[in-house]
Amino acid sequence: MDAIVTARVPAEVKEQGGEILREIGATPTQLVNAAYAYLLAERRLPREEGAATPEPGHRALSPAQRERIRSSLAVMRVSTADPNDPQTFEEQLNDARSERYAAYLG
Repeated sequence: MDAIVTARVPAEVKEQGGEILREIGATPTQLVNAAYAYLLAERRLPREEGAATPEPGHRALSPAQRERIRSSLAVMRVSTADPNDPQTFEEQLNDARSERYAAYLG
């Protein structure tokens, strides 16, 4: 019985990899099966000598990504009980966290 594997890859890598797979007449399924076959045979991930392998887990945002998020948060406004006192998304999020924390302590 076959199983389904779900993975996240950067969009650019997926697009470039898809082009190469089409060029060589292969499918993403064949690529994944080959990777698993390699893993089973070698008990390690395939990689070029000296190539850095990203650590699993959370990834850090680039400075450009941080700035885009910061800029977006600065202009986001959400409705509040007092329409003359709009809060930024970040302010409302902090208020909600404070309320949740207070409820947790109380």
